[in-house]
Amino acid sequence: MSRKKRGLYFIEQILDYKQYNGQKYYLVKWQGYNNRDCTWEKPDKIPNLTQFLHQFEENVKNNGSNFYHIQNDEPPQLEDFIGVPSKSKQNQHQHQQEQIKILQNQVDQLKSEIDLMKKQQDELVQLITTNQQNEKTLQPNQQQDSEIIQESTSEQSQKNTEIKLQCEGGFEFGDLLDKIGQAVQVKDKGHKMYYLLWQKRPNGIVPKNRWVNSEYLMKHDINTLCYYLQKKL
Repeated sequence: MSRKKRGLYFIEQILDYKQYNGQKYYLVKWQGYNNRDCTWEKPDKIPNLTQFLHQFEENVKNNGSNFYHIQNDEPPQLEDFIGVPSKSKQNQHQHQQEQIKILQNQVDQLKSEIDLMKKQQDELVQLITTNQQNEKTLQPNQQQDSEIIQESTSEQSQKNTEIKLQCEGGFEFGDLLDKIGQAVQVKDKGHKMYYLLWQKRPNGIVPKNRWVNSEYLMKHDINTLCYYLQKKL
């Protein structure tokens, strides 16, 4: 509102009120000025506030909350005075915060999985060390029994292995891992499965891709697994 220098201004009535950040603001109509010259004032800036509020309530009761609306003479919005962000900006900021929260949860989940992989790796190394020590303490007769059993089944195992080697891929068949294609979370079992793609064998056969769990990858190629998880962070 453009006011004359050293002029006195009198409140005609209160037209509206809003609240922002716990602070009330009243839309003041000044005597001798149009609606568009109204200003938003705090309660402590309005003398005889109770009287004007009583008049405001009567106007709302008799004529509705839009009793002061006049075409081509609309009063200013509260946003014009105190810089309240628009609805679109509020929604955009809220959407950004939600996206940041989702990404942060994904990062935290991946970090937890990496920590779990490292823990399982340490346990696996300890288990292998323990098994190696136990093997050294085997009695000769136990080793001989194991060799006899192994020899009796070696022929059948060789046949089965030859059949599997023709199509199925795996570290146990001497195949080399090309890459991890993708990973999925199994909701029912609560663990991840990884889709492995194998390199072509020297004989020209391309092994069949397969799904494996985390324990299988940790046992045979934990470095590739950790590298894959780190790329997803």
